[in-house]
Amino acid sequence: MKRIFFPLCTIMLGTAVAIADNNITSEQIAGNDEQNKNTYVEGDTKLPSTYIEGNKKLSSTYLEDSSEKNAEDSWWKKIRATGSIQTEFLIPYDFKGNKTGEYEKDVLNNTYFDFTVNAPYVSVGARFQWAKWPLPGYDKGFGGWGVPYIWATGGYKCWQATVGDFYEQFGSGLILRTYQERSLGVDNAIRGGRIKVNPAPGVHLTALGGKQRRYWEWNASWLWGADAEWSLNETFKEKFRKNTGITLGFSYVGKHDKDEQIKVTPSGSIMPNPEPGYNYYLNFPQNIAAFDGRVKVRANDFNFLLEYATKNNDPNSLNNFTYRRGQAVLLSGTYSKSGFSALLQAKRSDNMDFRSKRVIDAEYMLSSTVNHLPAFTLTQTYALAAMYPYATQADGEWAFQADIRYLFKKKTPLGGKYGTNVRLSASYISGLDYFKPAGALSSDREPGTNQYKSPFWKIGSLYYADLNFELNKKLSRKYQMTLFYMFQKYNQTIVEGHGGMVTSNIFIYEGQWKMAKKSQLRFEAQYLQTKQDKGDWIAGLVEVSFAPHWMITLTDTWNSARNDNYYSFLVTYNLKANRFTFGYGRVKEGYNCSGGVCRWVPETKGFNLTYNYTF
Repeated sequence: MKRIFFPLCTIMLGTAVAIADNNITSEQIAGNDEQNKNTYVEGDTKLPSTYIEGNKKLSSTYLEDSSEKNAEDSWWKKIRATGSIQTEFLIPYDFKGNKTGEYEKDVLNNTYFDFTVNAPYVSVGARFQWAKWPLPGYDKGFGGWGVPYIWATGGYKCWQATVGDFYEQFGSGLILRTYQERSLGVDNAIRGGRIKVNPAPGVHLTALGGKQRRYWEWNASWLWGADAEWSLNETFKEKFRKNTGITLGFSYVGKHDKDEQIKVTPSGSIMPNPEPGYNYYLNFPQNIAAFDGRVKVRANDFNFLLEYATKNNDPNSLNNFTYRRGQAVLLSGTYSKSGFSALLQAKRSDNMDFRSKRVIDAEYMLSSTVNHLPAFTLTQTYALAAMYPYATQADGEWAFQADIRYLFKKKTPLGGKYGTNVRLSASYISGLDYFKPAGALSSDREPGTNQYKSPFWKIGSLYYADLNFELNKKLSRKYQMTLFYMFQKYNQTIVEGHGGMVTSNIFIYEGQWKMAKKSQLRFEAQYLQTKQDKGDWIAGLVEVSFAPHWMITLTDTWNSARNDNYYSFLVTYNLKANRFTFGYGRVKEGYNCSGGVCRWVPETKGFNLTYNYTF
């Protein structure tokens, strides 16, 4: 154990000493909070549209030279460097020095170092990533190290151009969304070029092309696309009232795959059958086109979005080489006024798994995604409420979601002295009702056909449903509480491939007590009741913070049916822009999900250490 701990302590101590020696003050720190989040998306830096050189008097050569020198000095003074470091270690040993799992190395680590230089008109940046021996549960191709992300962006007036690696999203992402989600190991950046133009008020044009990242490689397929958005209320301001507007959008994404021959059997296997005449080759389209059109309307407190996307036949290993076209439609409406908000939305998708690689291995399932289909479920932050998360089924689904929030004002019967916030939300997600033989699954369709079509309005079997109620109430100047209830139906067979329907009731109480000016106590009590899967669960959390430096967290999750216990103890220390976390625990296996995309995380036990720094 000494050979594990001493190098780590030396690294962390050396970093802290270096920072202290530089006397970094809070004013010197850029503090880009976005880079501290798990999801990292390189945004479009808004560059100055004009460059002020100062007043030059052309009649005086001396003053002109002096002005040019001052302008040059001013340009250099505007250069700023920002960046972040995020590193996480797992040491799979218990207190007795016994190894707690079969791992290649004694220390597992994921590290990201982002560095950006901003100057007038230009920004350049790169990311160094170390995951030679990554944390458990990531795709096979995730392991490695190097500089997979490097870019340069230049802008002048209404133009902006990017070369290198970049992320982009058209509309809601139904045909294009590239992004990074570190907790999942997703990074599907495009390496190539992109141009953005704003030729007139309210008009935004984007064109791009390149190849997509697949962990430490880039897929052979070429991607290109264009997007246009026109906000009529910005172009014709005099024609629209205040807080009203219409935005039109249209997108196109193309993919070119190399010609290849894949021999399959009628069962869909790409392993040839030895029986003569049983195998056949598929004739693949080399060029795939996807289109997206959308309309956004704002009318005072109301907002509406209607979006439709379609994709040419795109046979691949994930849709069993079907030649059926893909399509998705999304309808969303929101209302927001002081003290009240409501959301109602629906989505239907069919065969919309869009990848830049035709054959996806089981160990690379989270790679090469071109688009993103949002999950219409509430993002859960409590441990037991997040135990059965839903993963979007790209093969096809109907999804509905409603969310209502209301604030009971102060000094009313339900608001009391401080007011009361309530929230009610629900989700319902089902499969499509395919035309198929009795007992057949949608995945049973014969490769090379467009079998098993679905009528648009018909709804299939239940995949997921939940009903959530949340109440937030401040009881005194120093204490506030949250009550949360969730009813859930989770089709474990659809999401995980086994288990049937799991029905659960989840009850949660959270309290926050401000003990003193710089200290606070937060605690949670959670209970999950179900007769399926592993039965009932009980969870608790106690967290004490002493601002601005220390936070101590203790959690415990217990399965009463199997008398199985999972626990963690964490100590967090903040020093200016540095954040250290050290802990020990046993983490339960399960799915880690974000936006309907999920990664299976195996059970782990041992010491963990994380460090974050932003400058």
